[in-house]
Amino acid sequence: MADETTLILLVISALAVLLIYAYVTLIWKVLKKVGFTGSEVGVIVFVTLFLGSITIPIFKYNGWWIGLSIGGAIIPLLLCASLLWSKRVDLAELLMGVVIVSFISYFVTRPEQNVGIVADFPAALAPALAAGLFSLSAFWIDVSKAAPLAYSAGILGTILGADVFHLSAMLSFPAPTGNTSILSIGGANIFDMVYMTGIVAVVVDVIVFWIRKQEAKYGIAKETVEFQKGPGVAPATKEFKPAPTLQPGPKGRL
Repeated sequence: MADETTLILLVISALAVLLIYAYVTLIWKVLKKVGFTGSEVGVIVFVTLFLGSITIPIFKYNGWWIGLSIGGAIIPLLLCASLLWSKRVDLAELLMGVVIVSFISYFVTRPEQNVGIVADFPAALAPALAAGLFSLSAFWIDVSKAAPLAYSAGILGTILGADVFHLSAMLSFPAPTGNTSILSIGGANIFDMVYMTGIVAVVVDVIVFWIRKQEAKYGIAKETVEFQKGPGVAPATKEFKPAPTLQPGPKGRL
């Protein structure tokens, strides 16, 4: 019996290691592909993940300690500030994205006593989809421009809409007695909505750009041009010229 239990634990541990490795490898490749630097990817994948359970208390109110998770809030906020400082994210566009994402995050989440801020699946993915689609509306051609905007709008919008705007409701609940009660912003580690929104928003951009690339390579547009250039083209269409290809502006916009 003891040998069987040990074997089961070893199998579960091996599967957990394989899943973590697959997750880290996939996210690393995706973030590198869309233009994040190696150090930025390392921070997103490793630092935010392993420091997500560490919370720094900020202030005390009504028996609660309110704090910020190092990996789930502080470091993502610093990374957003770095993207903004390096002008890889435009302030006006970021503010618009934050307003949209925070509005959606507020309405898909709710405070629950003794639990925290929760959101039901699949509504929990709505802020990430909003951040990704908004960034695509600003940068439809260049994924390296869209991805940092999607990540920043997703992180800041979720922190505001899900955590900060619901903070007063959480503080209205009585604090548990007998132990230290901490309301940690971004403290659910890999399962926190802040962490997941930033990652999924970038993945949304990658998927859309990949679909567009496949359509350009194998889609209807290519077949139409080949038909127009074929020997059997109708006389009425001989003078027809394909529309010019859209070119990005100086900042990657249409």
